[in-house]
Amino acid sequence: MNKENRALKYALNILNKKDYTHKEMIDKLRLKDFDEQSIDETMRYLLDNNFLNDDRFVENFVYFRLKNGYGKKRIEYELKKKGINEELIDKYVKTADETEAAKSAFKAKAEHIKNDKNRRSKLFAFLARRGFDYEIINRLLNKEVEG
Repeated sequence: MNKENRALKYALNILNKKDYTHKEMIDKLRLKDFDEQSIDETMRYLLDNNFLNDDRFVENFVYFRLKNGYGKKRIEYELKKKGINEELIDKYVKTADETEAAKSAFKAKAEHIKNDKNRRSKLFAFLARRGFDYEIINRLLNKEVEG
């Protein structure tokens, strides 16, 4: 089996387990010490046949991260680390509504620390670490105080 076929076989095998960004796949192939020509040919094949699609990756990533209680700031940070360009981040992250995700995360954490004397500051810190906008966090905290 030649180098290009080994690189492609490896790439398809790991894509079978989870989705990767363009940058992540190149990094994976380089880590396995495939030469640049093999990497280029493999990437061309993956992109031409829609096995790799950053647009699809970002759309799914944003959906599932919001569903799992993360805010836009955190999602944006994670996508930048994965090598996603600003244009794609703007397309999916900036237009996403994080309100329901924030409410859900807030409710779960609030229930968990019901009788804590530092409850308010812990809730604020938790939601901030999750990447929610400070305005949303304050709104949730004020709404809880009001009853």
